[in-house]
Amino acid sequence: MMAKRPGLGAALGLVVGMGLGAWLAGGASRPMHAGGGDRSGESIVATGPIAVRFDEGTKVQVPEDALYYLDYKAGKLKATIPNFRRVGGGGSRHLDGFCERDLVADFGLDVDNGAKPRFLMTTGQLGTMGAGWAPLFVIETTTNKAAVYRIQQAFGAKNQVRLDLIQMTSTAPDGPTSAAAALPGGS
Repeated sequence: MMAKRPGLGAALGLVVGMGLGAWLAGGASRPMHAGGGDRSGESIVATGPIAVRFDEGTKVQVPEDALYYLDYKAGKLKATIPNFRRVGGGGSRHLDGFCERDLVADFGLDVDNGAKPRFLMTTGQLGTMGAGWAPLFVIETTTNKAAVYRIQQAFGAKNQVRLDLIQMTSTAPDGPTSAAAALPGGS
C-alpha cells in the first residue's frame, strides 16, 4: 500500500496559515518575557532575579531567583532563595526558611486607627549594571509611599537570607525628593 502525498490544497493551506500568522505577529519575532507574579485575595507572590553565579562544574552562568510573599493580614513581607543545586539523602529540598520584614513598621502604618493598607509589589530589572540583581518594589497606596528591597544570602555555618529595605520615598507628585535618599545598611 502506498502512502498518499498531501495535495495542493494542504500545501496552500499551510502557506496561507503561515503568512496569516506572520502578518498577525507584526512580521517580526519578539522576545518572550515571563511575568513572575500573582495575586489571590490579600496575598501577593512575585519572583525576581537576585544574582548570576558561575558554576565551576558546568562552566556556565547560572541565574538565581528569589521568591517573595506579601501577606496583607499579617502586614509581612517574606522571602527566600530557592536552591535547585542541593540534593539531600532524603531527596531534594529546594526551599529553606523564609526571612521576614514588618511592612507596618517599614511604612509607618497605624493599622488600629488608620485606613486598611493596600500593597502592590513587583520586581524590577537593572540589566547588565545590576550584575543579575533585581530590586523588589513595594507600594502602599493609602500612604503614597514606595519602598525598594533587596534580598541577600549570607553564607557561613548556616546559610541565612536577609531582606533589606534600601529606600523609602513618597509617590505623591509634591512629595519631597530628599526622602528618596538611601537608608543606612543599603547598597
